Amino acid sequence: MSRIRANFITNQSADGSPTVQNGLVVTGVTTSTNVSVAQSVTATSFFGSGAGLIGVASTDNIVTGTAATFTGPTTFSQVSIGGTFVLPTGNTAARTGVNTSTGDFRLNTQTDKIEYYSGSGWVNVGVSQPLINNISPTSFNGAAGTSITIIGNNFVSGANVHFVSSANGSVTAAGSVTFNSATQLTAVTPALTVAGEPYGIRVTNPDGGITLLEAALDAGSAPAWSTPAGSLITGVLKEVAMPAIGVTATDADGQAITYSETTDILTGTGSGKMGLTLIGTGSTAGIITGTAPSVGSDTTFNFTIRASDTAGNNTDRAFSIGVISAPPAIYWFRGTAHGGSGTRSGTTWSHTGYNPNASGGGNANADRLRVYGNGTGGTYAGFHHFLYSNAIVIPAGHDRIDIHTNSIYTNNSGYTWNQGNGWATSQPSGNSFGSAKGGYGYMAQGIGGNTRTLTIDSSWNDVNLYFQMWVFGGQNGVQYQEVNLIKSYNVNNP
Repeated sequence: MSRIRANFITNQSADGSPTVQNGLVVTGVTTSTNVSVAQSVTATSFFGSGAGLIGVASTDNIVTGTAATFTGPTTFSQVSIGGTFVLPTGNTAARTGVNTSTGDFRLNTQTDKIEYYSGSGWVNVGVSQPLINNISPTSFNGAAGTSITIIGNNFVSGANVHFVSSANGSVTAAGSVTFNSATQLTAVTPALTVAGEPYGIRVTNPDGGITLLEAALDAGSAPAWSTPAGSLITGVLKEVAMPAIGVTATDADGQAITYSETTDILTGTGSGKMGLTLIGTGSTAGIITGTAPSVGSDTTFNFTIRASDTAGNNTDRAFSIGVISAPPAIYWFRGTAHGGSGTRSGTTWSHTGYNPNASGGGNANADRLRVYGNGTGGTYAGFHHFLYSNAIVIPAGHDRIDIHTNSIYTNNSGYTWNQGNGWATSQPSGNSFGSAKGGYGYMAQGIGGNTRTLTIDSSWNDVNLYFQMWVFGGQNGVQYQEVNLIKSYNVNNP
């Protein structure tokens, strides 16, 4: 047995317990059933459950030099530990079966947080630790307003949700967040672009507890162009109203497409720009309208149009429009003598006339247009014969017409004013001219064998006109006329 060394021990208390006045030093192991401590107990270790340690005030100290191990419930008013304090450990699932009482502590190895039992559930010491298990749906069309259900644990009322781009790190707040329970939130998406997908889901509780489910959400697809890149139209005449031109893109997610120009050539104004209108939204979205700009020479304008969906996904495509300073010539009839093969495609020729006791007609071949009449010596032997075209539309920008009458004949000089050709606004019928537009030339004026050039104004453009040739004769008369060139053009591009 070790010894008890004391400077002074007295037996002054009524119950006979000895009092140590200048300290009690125990160098070995001491077992006591009842120790009343007026100041402090200093020891290298304690053993046992700690039951029966009474009389320790909140201002008193229990000081240990190494670890203090308690195998049962122990209540402390104040503890100073020089070594380690060992807590129970385990993951979240290991909470099940633990003999829990309000105020119990443990280390959650899954969340790496110390937690305590509040009486109704386990609560982290410090910030909370939300967890996300999964979300639904995992893909959407990228448009704002889609509800995303978030399933997990430890969500707190007031939590917020952000969508984090795995592609560029951008962070976008949810449009709204509904706290359903500690295991479920509902977040409404903002508009998210394909360029940033996939998106992680980040939940932050009001106390700062945070969690992220990475690359969890796909944001749909970008618009796809239907209109091929490149030229939309060529040969547009300067300073003339253009035909409406349309560009089209579609979206696999069914979103509405809007159109805009990323350059400033199509819709911009000033030198080198077209000044046209691109309709961006609505039922006519993608339509380009306006008047072609003035150019000094044939010019190709290059520009880029962007198709965008409601989620903000964009797809760009390059296009061009060709504007000419003068339109090309059109040969309405070009005979072999002028390097052609006859009538222009789409143009036709017809005959009408009056010859009760005479003969005549009109026709066309690769060489010429011909109208003719032959009278007789009988009564009512005169004739009227016409050869005429179907409707010819001289395009805007054409300000000249060339007509070459390669052959013309009459056996009676008195009828030279009854032979000629020109333009009408209606077709001839029977022995009657079509309504005259102008540009008439007569045999009496010497049109045979010559090219006659007409200067026309804009009233001749973009309207239906008819070219007509005629021969009128009397008794025993012989008349014919041939034309082998009809061409309209711009003086700067003959």
